[in-house]
Amino acid sequence: MEFRVLGPTEVTDGGRSLAIGGPKPRAALAALLLEANRIISVEGLVDAVWGEQPPPSAVNALQTYVSRLRRVLGAETLCRHPAGYRLVAEPDLIDARRFERLLAEARAALAAGDPSAGHRAAEQALALWRGPALLDVTDAPFAQAEIARLGELRLVAAETRVEAMLALGDVTGGVAAARALVADHPLRERGVAHLMLALYRDGRQSEALATYHEARRLLVDGFGLDPGDELAALAQAILRQDPELLTAPPPGAPVTVPPVGSATPPAADPSATPSTAGSARPRLVLPLDRFVGRDRELDEIRHRLATYRLVTLTGPGGSGKTRLAREVCRRLPQPVYVVELAGLHDAGLLEATVAQAFGLAVLSDLDAVAATVGDAEVLLLLDNCEHLTGALADVVLRLLTDLPGLRILATSQRPLGVGGERRFPVPPLPVDTMAVELFLDRAGAVAPDWTCGPEEHQVVTRICARLDGLPLAVELAAAQMAVLSPAQILDRLGRSLAITGTRPDLPERHRSLERTIDNSYRLLDGPQRDLFARLSVFADTFDLDAAETVAGADVLTPLTGLITGSLVATTGATAAPRRYRMLEILRAYADRLLGPVDRERLRHRHLDWALDLAHAADRGLRGPDALRWYRTLGAEQANTRAALAFALAAGQPLAGMRLATDLSWYWYHRGHLREGIRWLRDTIDATPGAPPVDRARALTALASLLYLAGRLEESGAANRAALDLALTAGDPAPVARAYIYEAYDLAMRGRTDEAATAGENGVRFARRSGADWLLSEALSTNGYLARARGDLETAAATLDEAIRVGTGIGYRWSVSSSHWFRAKVAADAGAADEAYRAALTAVRGLDDLEDVTGWLAALHLLAGTLGMTGRATDGAVLLGAVAGIGGRAGYSPELMDPYDSPREIAAVTTPLSPAAYAEAREVGLTMDREAVRAFLHRLTDGEPSA
Repeated sequence: MEFRVLGPTEVTDGGRSLAIGGPKPRAALAALLLEANRIISVEGLVDAVWGEQPPPSAVNALQTYVSRLRRVLGAETLCRHPAGYRLVAEPDLIDARRFERLLAEARAALAAGDPSAGHRAAEQALALWRGPALLDVTDAPFAQAEIARLGELRLVAAETRVEAMLALGDVTGGVAAARALVADHPLRERGVAHLMLALYRDGRQSEALATYHEARRLLVDGFGLDPGDELAALAQAILRQDPELLTAPPPGAPVTVPPVGSATPPAADPSATPSTAGSARPRLVLPLDRFVGRDRELDEIRHRLATYRLVTLTGPGGSGKTRLAREVCRRLPQPVYVVELAGLHDAGLLEATVAQAFGLAVLSDLDAVAATVGDAEVLLLLDNCEHLTGALADVVLRLLTDLPGLRILATSQRPLGVGGERRFPVPPLPVDTMAVELFLDRAGAVAPDWTCGPEEHQVVTRICARLDGLPLAVELAAAQMAVLSPAQILDRLGRSLAITGTRPDLPERHRSLERTIDNSYRLLDGPQRDLFARLSVFADTFDLDAAETVAGADVLTPLTGLITGSLVATTGATAAPRRYRMLEILRAYADRLLGPVDRERLRHRHLDWALDLAHAADRGLRGPDALRWYRTLGAEQANTRAALAFALAAGQPLAGMRLATDLSWYWYHRGHLREGIRWLRDTIDATPGAPPVDRARALTALASLLYLAGRLEESGAANRAALDLALTAGDPAPVARAYIYEAYDLAMRGRTDEAATAGENGVRFARRSGADWLLSEALSTNGYLARARGDLETAAATLDEAIRVGTGIGYRWSVSSSHWFRAKVAADAGAADEAYRAALTAVRGLDDLEDVTGWLAALHLLAGTLGMTGRATDGAVLLGAVAGIGGRAGYSPELMDPYDSPREIAAVTTPLSPAAYAEAREVGLTMDREAVRAFLHRLTDGEPSA
């Protein structure tokens, strides 16, 4: 079976043309052929066939068309995929791909000095054409760009054929072929040069010169332009009858127009910049819009260019690489030459395109560039390289090798892969500052009467956050201000990211956020596309283990491709393990590539992964590796929240309750009290028939968070319900935990005898469970209970045992908590200095864990002991810090510990006047955690460690 698009769309089988339907089915088939062996989503096919405003029935109609095509072509050829459809065909079975291969062979043969093979390949390539490309689907939205591209390559093939004929000495045929080209394309200077050279070699000098003057007249009359320097040089050489014009090109060199007076370009002056470029080289064109922010990036890129010869700005489409690169170039002292590669798809034209940037004729090569530039200090900007990186690597390497004064600044979604290249990932704009500034600036252009008030400023900030600070997305959203308010824009973004722009000066690929991402997606191979879709299940950052567990075992290679292609970013080279992130707009795009079944399956795997992670963390937080687990759960907060939400929405409340229970200890220490209470209540309420052991663990977790929040009555009720359930479950661990909290609650109510009994039960069941972390907590609580009964000696001994057990297993929180109780015992005994040292030990231990709630409680106690030891002013500063940091975290030690907090506050306030206390406390209110650390360091400087 063969497929044809170089003319009307056609499918043949054994020479017989197959019936493929009317215009719309043909358009769908053509779109699939142009993306052969790649998956096209249903939405992508709808856009290809109908454009941006399809009819409501488009999807159903498309499915009908594809179904009919599958019956004709076979299901193994036109395959259905969860993400869309894929047409499977060897490239040579598609005439456009066979044509491109033959054209590449023709050009390679000419460059290798084999014009016979080049001519043969060019003839075979041109013979494939049966009329204009995609002749019967010209109205399809996707077709115009491909028609233009293939048409340009058809001209290149015809010109290559002429070059081969001239190299073979076929002057008569060369004249005829070149004349036909010039007749159809009279302003194409390459064809004019071919005709002039062919006529001159045929002994028709006057006709050759007349051809030049006719081309010049057309250019001047039509555009006010003179012919390029190279064409004028050829005319001068013909006028002089330069003998070099009759010489065939040397082996290994492409056919070029010789420079004036000699076949060898003059040696370049090392001290000079290229003088032949003149007005012919592409200029550095800067947009008229104001350049916003990026001062740090500008300085860093200039520094890298001063140090390295090849710097590549990478980032997803729309990240502002081109604008940033051009702004860098504008601020540099050396001459800048620009190669715009977005519209170039034939890698065989790279050398000629680079030569044009330096003012050389289109037929010139890199040798001519080297001879022209020499040792001059110049900068070459290669813009939009991502689709040509393989071929560009060789070109860049040759340029940097041959031109010692050359530096190259490239923009690409992926690195060029050349030795010595320095990659500079272009970050999104900071949302609260530069992104908002960019939005306001661009909005002012389309809505000059609009003034952004404080409330709308918050909405604009949310818009920029929704768009990840991606410059193109922010600019497109701001353009909507011509017809919409910020609130309307935000509402639309909440439902869709399909925002478009109408500015005619924008490249086509940048007039829609969807198209920009489409262009990036098309550069991916099959495994990269599949992984890109699967990674959308992660709500925020993720690591390699998570990706392998959720998205599949073999992800490293495609993940590497997604990172180098700027569709996935790393969050920092210093992180261990490395973490990765997709921008929200890319994640939303990737999510749409999944079918409903795949999406559901992936979210269940994501939930299972979160359950395993939280279960391991619940144990790890009570061991020597606790800090790593705190940081891991901190990094995974968005993912665990997404998993909890999915569990409830998908009818998996028991899984949600288990997940929330295992996360509760993290929430407890990080101060996420409201969030934890909400998730635990929602999942407990949704699982009335849960196994007793699960429900008991969840209720105890809820009780602990309610206790920290100062909601002591609710905490006690939840824990009593947990204890009743745990006693029926047969597992000693939840029984021990419930008794520990029951004892503590009873002691705070003054029911010390009942508390003592509960405490003893807690120790007994903890020993039975075999969990030393639980025993350490139980002993610590019993030490507090002995203190509540006034038995300070027993309290101290029990707390010392708790510290010993906790230290033995590396359970630093329990050890620090026991030191916290130890400080209270010492204060009860009137040993203020001992109380101060124990409180300081608790503060330092909890700070090492980056604990929040326990650290604040210990800091509150430390403030009290400072008052007890004659340093009330320092204590007042710390009370202020506790109030400020605790207020921001939503936690108050005074509410959690109503028994001892009044004494600690009184120890600070009593020695001070109200004014002195207020002044010192105000200092503390302004502190953050780092400032508190510095304050304590100054406070304890020279003191021995406790």
